[in-house]
Amino acid sequence: RPHERPLKRRGILDRAGALIERDGPGALSMRRLGAVLGVEAMAIYHHFESRDALLSAIGDRLLEPMDRLELGDDWREACRRFATGLRDIAVAQPATFQLLGLKPLDTTSSLRAVERLLGVLLERGFTPATALAIYRATVSYARGYALAEATGFTVDAAERAGRKRLAALPREEFPILAGTAAELAKLDADAGYELGLQALLAGLPDPDATGRPSRQPRSTKRRG
Repeated sequence: RPHERPLKRRGILDRAGALIERDGPGALSMRRLGAVLGVEAMAIYHHFESRDALLSAIGDRLLEPMDRLELGDDWREACRRFATGLRDIAVAQPATFQLLGLKPLDTTSSLRAVERLLGVLLERGFTPATALAIYRATVSYARGYALAEATGFTVDAAERAGRKRLAALPREEFPILAGTAAELAKLDADAGYELGLQALLAGLPDPDATGRPSRQPRSTKRRG
């Protein structure tokens, strides 16, 4: 039987995060965390009523840096800082982000940051609905890129293992992927992220007098 000692909520979260980062997103269980802490698993339930409650607390702590973001007044720069702040969290704690990144980012810390970003957009003249759409586009790009980065890009010539996979492809069938690996390797994760974010933000027009984007996307409906 493990030697039990007093537990503190923050200490549990510290060790849970370390366990996830060390052993992967599937490593967390109450029993295994208890072994790391040197207590019976039941002792953890005095602080967290369930594994879901523990995960929620881990998510809240994970996203704490979002609450400290300085967004500024320029709306595109605010979106860029929000997206980059989220990606920075994923880069710092990739396994934890893999575990929680597909869940709604609705912790208190992240929602305060969302409120401030929406405030910048409304101050610029966007309607609340349009501001929400811009926020969704921004966070969806950042979260999707961060998850792909954490789990491994489908094509990643910047990494040795990725180049090896590409080199094994038959060149007659994959002339670009197999034949231009040296060129593809020039795109690292940071450069790819910045290029995609720049394209996204450049495609979002300023609002017109109604608070809607000044350029409406073309309809994809077929005219007959």
